[in-house]
Amino acid sequence: MRYSNIKKSVIEQFKAPQGHKIVPFILGAPGGGKSACAREIMAELGLDTVVEFTASLRDPVDVLGTPNNTGEFTRWVPPEEFYKLRKGRVGLILEELSDAPIPMQNALCGVIYDRRAGNLMLANEQTPEDVLFIIATGNRTEDKSGANRITSKLANRTRRFDFQENLDDLTAYALDSGWKTDLIQFLRFRPGLISDFDANRFANPTPRSWERVSLVPDSLDASLFLENVIGEVGEGAAAEYVGFRRIYSQLPNIDALLLDPKGAQVPTDPAVRYAITGALARKATVDNIDRVMAYTSRLPAEFAVMTIKDSIKLTPKITQTRAFIEWSTANAEVLM
Repeated sequence: MRYSNIKKSVIEQFKAPQGHKIVPFILGAPGGGKSACAREIMAELGLDTVVEFTASLRDPVDVLGTPNNTGEFTRWVPPEEFYKLRKGRVGLILEELSDAPIPMQNALCGVIYDRRAGNLMLANEQTPEDVLFIIATGNRTEDKSGANRITSKLANRTRRFDFQENLDDLTAYALDSGWKTDLIQFLRFRPGLISDFDANRFANPTPRSWERVSLVPDSLDASLFLENVIGEVGEGAAAEYVGFRRIYSQLPNIDALLLDPKGAQVPTDPAVRYAITGALARKATVDNIDRVMAYTSRLPAEFAVMTIKDSIKLTPKITQTRAFIEWSTANAEVLM
């Protein structure tokens, strides 16, 4: 299931009566964006406190608490993370739950189902204002990333969501996060490289590694730039991306193109079309959107829509222009 659909499903579930009793378990390949999805969901709920508990790095005693033997009998002192979850509208993200050993999985069964950490009762309708939302994330065993077998009793306490990387979701995130335009357009051109995980390779193309590629300095010379990208996504994907960058660097001047949008040359090569539409979206403003549209109208519809959607994402005020209103009315079917 794609990122946006998981997010929508979980938020609607949590808003439903007794919806907090459902515990989504988001499973997928490493580096796809599972943790980001969980954090965005918690952020949209507007909770008082959100705690992240990395199950793979902790021991069962970190759920039960440590013994205090100063009195007539032993009392268990709860960990700070769970103590914060006693009251209010609170959230708990169980990170890397599938990497946790079985004793740790067993300890978290009580947290997930009974809302109890050892003897500590967590927020679970103790008062009408108290409610605890829980989301778990984890990798799959087939990716050989350290994931263990999920016990059947833990699985039975959660609702499984299989995470699938998606081009539209990644593009929206990349535009918001300021990724390099040539990288965004390259991944549109080669969507199969968004996530191509192979456990036998050291470096793999994943959304997480592509985000780091966007941080490689453009000031590096060509050979060093390539070596850095190889270190993130591997040789094959790196070579394709660097080749696409050469196309991008050779594009005509966009300002000059917009001076004559109806007469400027229109490329036929798909890679060049992806490159030029990304550059146009970056240049689009409320003052020149009519010329951007005049040029993109000469391209296949998919490239025109891509350009306009990205332009809106980057400069929302474009939607208030007469040019956009007229264009969106005439192109309502393709814009959807």
